Amino acid sequence: MPLHAIEIILTRTVRGVELKAARRISGMPMASSRDGKSIAVLVSARDEELAIRKVWKRLQDSLPIDVLCTLFPGPDGMLRMSIPFAPGVKRRIRAWAKASGKSTDEFLSQAIKDALARDRATEAASQACALNYMLHTCAWLDSPLSYADRVPVSRLPTSLGDLVRRISNSGTRIVFTDITGPIASLIGERELRGLENAFAIAECQERKTDSSSFMPHDEAVEEGPADDEAGEDGESRGTG
Repeated sequence: MPLHAIEIILTRTVRGVELKAARRISGMPMASSRDGKSIAVLVSARDEELAIRKVWKRLQDSLPIDVLCTLFPGPDGMLRMSIPFAPGVKRRIRAWAKASGKSTDEFLSQAIKDALARDRATEAASQACALNYMLHTCAWLDSPLSYADRVPVSRLPTSLGDLVRRISNSGTRIVFTDITGPIASLIGERELRGLENAFAIAECQERKTDSSSFMPHDEAVEEGPADDEAGEDGESRGTG
């Protein structure tokens, strides 16, 4: 039978003896993530649904399982998820599925797709709102900006401040575009310094390659300015 890779998302960190016991009980090859909050297992089963059921059967009493999910998309390009529900929740879901004229699996699949779409739309709208406020409302943008302009995050609305901090912490960026394509980016200070340093190093290496008379910045500083009273031949002139 084929092997299926299933990811187990845990409700807490699992390591050491607890993980070894789970391996022994399940008899399945498994590997833990670095933070110990998820485990990947290989399951021999006819299809993905049976593989997920086998994981539940063997490990639900041994591990604090939150969600099961296939690591790779199936033939239809979709991932399979398995979420535990209390009996009362199951009854309500079955009733909603019946009322919608769908099977329970179809109803849950559509509900998850709709929830993800709403989440993406809400996130996009939140970012658009924050950026719109920054571009059209903040008073400090009414005056010309200079390279050295510094704007305290405390002056920004909460949602925009949170967005700026998230960009800084994650190292990601937001790219602004118009009909010509990307025109500007909002990136964190660390990423900007890294780009500036990389450019400076590349520029220095290029100068060393192109010119044997290139003098590094530090050496130039140590040399100091030339003596104003030095003649063309390099000797000092007297004033007698």
